[in-house]
Amino acid sequence: MDNQNRKPKFSLSKLWTPLLLVVLFLIFGSQYPTFLSIRNFNNLLVQMAILLIASMGMSMVVLMGSIDVSVGATLTITAVASAMVSSALGGASIIVGMIVGALVGLINGLLATFLKIPTFLSTIAMMGILNGTAVLILKGSPYNVNSESFLAVARGGFLGGISNLITIPIIVVLITLLITKKTVLGRMIYAIGNNEYVCQYSGISVVKIQTLVFMIHGSLVGLAGALDASMLEAACPYCGDTYTLPVIAIVVMGGIPLSGGRGGPIGTVFGAMLVTVLISGLNFMSVTPEFRNVAMGALIIAGALMSNVGRPKMITVK
Repeated sequence: MDNQNRKPKFSLSKLWTPLLLVVLFLIFGSQYPTFLSIRNFNNLLVQMAILLIASMGMSMVVLMGSIDVSVGATLTITAVASAMVSSALGGASIIVGMIVGALVGLINGLLATFLKIPTFLSTIAMMGILNGTAVLILKGSPYNVNSESFLAVARGGFLGGISNLITIPIIVVLITLLITKKTVLGRMIYAIGNNEYVCQYSGISVVKIQTLVFMIHGSLVGLAGALDASMLEAACPYCGDTYTLPVIAIVVMGGIPLSGGRGGPIGTVFGAMLVTVLISGLNFMSVTPEFRNVAMGALIIAGALMSNVGRPKMITVK
């Protein structure tokens, strides 16, 4: 076999996110020594919790070649739902958030599969519906949470005193790894991302798988929304919008192309670490939220470009 035709075992597209992560640590650490402190490392893990949980679900959606632009709005409505029932259900309100998220995922899945609306368009429409519904429910004002058992979910720790905001994301990552790497569903997700039409003609129930994946994604976003309400002790209109760009950036920076079929949850973990470190470092620099959005947009473009490195280029014959 010609050595020139062999693909390298490692490529820059797989290594650049960890390398950029190290570079950011060095830059921010040299400017702000407390950035490298144990206390700040713990803060980074806590700050990453909501992003990482939501990104795990998004990873599976993007692996199929789909996308969910309504992820922030879903987080908002699930935060509102769990917060408003917290006085009656306490800590069990987390489950309500996951159920509401799964229902949103079901609707997104049905819009994409049965009505054949491109997920980019259908989830943009869903974003407007969910944000408008949250504003109507809350009447434009935040809903403060008073249930101690619900607040204890974010404050407490059930594994040796380690914060739930650290252990729950780890559990979610492990479950996502199990689904994508060790189950038939995971193999079907990759297959659909590589070629949906071939899967259809091979007898794979693409509609059922896509709908199920959107529901899993929605339930994870619902968990993130409920934890966000527990952490902030309130739910407010548009509270999830700040997560939309970072979650998409995390998945793309983690090596999953928007066309789907390649990458996985481990890359998403590195993407979440990178985005969290960047946001934290910009906060140390007292950078405004508007500039952080510019940085997130630049990361998405850079991640999309790097995901194409090493891919064969299509040749158009005229």
